[in-house]
Amino acid sequence: MDFNLTEEQRMFADSVEKFAQKEIAPGVEEREEVTGFSIDTWKKMSAFGLNGLCIPVEYGGGGADPITTIIGTQAFARGSGDFSLVVVWLSHLLLAAMPIVDLGTEAQKKKYLPKMASGEWIGAYALTEPEAGTDATGLRTTAKKEGDHYILNGSKTFISNAPIADVFVVFASIDLSLRAGGITIFIVDRNTPGLTTGKPLKKYDGHSAPTGEIFFEDCRVPAENLLGKEGEGFLAMISSLGWERMAFGSSIGIMEWELNQCIAYAKERKQFGKPIAKFQLVQAMLAEMKIDIEAARYLVYNLAWKKHTKTDTALDAAITKTFVTEAANRNSQKAVQIFGGNGCMREYPIGHGLWASKMSMIGGGTSQIQRVIIGRLLTGS
Repeated sequence: MDFNLTEEQRMFADSVEKFAQKEIAPGVEEREEVTGFSIDTWKKMSAFGLNGLCIPVEYGGGGADPITTIIGTQAFARGSGDFSLVVVWLSHLLLAAMPIVDLGTEAQKKKYLPKMASGEWIGAYALTEPEAGTDATGLRTTAKKEGDHYILNGSKTFISNAPIADVFVVFASIDLSLRAGGITIFIVDRNTPGLTTGKPLKKYDGHSAPTGEIFFEDCRVPAENLLGKEGEGFLAMISSLGWERMAFGSSIGIMEWELNQCIAYAKERKQFGKPIAKFQLVQAMLAEMKIDIEAARYLVYNLAWKKHTKTDTALDAAITKTFVTEAANRNSQKAVQIFGGNGCMREYPIGHGLWASKMSMIGGGTSQIQRVIIGRLLTGS
């Protein structure tokens, strides 16, 4: 396989990066510190075509293939430095919209995808619960069929976009005793009776990416909003995680942004009468950052290629998620170290990557459970 970018892909990446530098980067700190999520910024992304990037053209999207999608997320993160907005965007696009693309009926696609592609509706992926995070098969939200509706009861937590979403892709169980065999997926509109969301959860960082809880109390969801088939939600989740794992490809853009910031700072910052870029140990940290970036890039591109050719595997996804998020965390720690005391100050944005990378090692399945998955797949146990 050849992962060299085509001329068209290079031009696309360049246009996304320039857009992000011009329209997104200037307001990052204000959004993070003061205003929070900005619908005006979201509309700019919609106008540029990012919010429907890989949604099929016939439903108003850009129809980008997985590799081009990765290139776009990477370029956006590298150009904007807005890691919170990356979370909002990819939770909407890859986690919420793409399961509808993959599993939805024609009626569901026509109803939801055009408005999601245009950014008019924001999506959220509602899986995690207070007692079911890493163990997704242990979720407690129930769905009971009553006539032409399903009645949902339960709650979700740590859901990206929950406070601002218009559409929720919700996982519930039709029979808790079946564990994985009972998991079923529903599309639930914000205005569905019985659905409420809590206030945004307070995080250490990433304040402009709203995260929250969702509550279902006798929530009446039309049967036509069943996504896929009853009891097949777990298998669908594993499939959709291929898109989620590719969402971590944005970590490469974050790592590149950090490296660029560190190189510029190291050339400017002087100690002992010369720029710290002259010191071999600083050079070594920069070199290690670059090595991790290149290794992560090929893993993500390989996963995207396998997704595109429909040969992706759970093993590839687990390996990629583990390495890329841990590499991103290593890079963020080195970036803060290079900035020294300034790396711990709000006046310098370099510290944002540290929290973004740490959250990526937890969300979507912890590094620990990824190792368990890899081990089980290798041994067949």
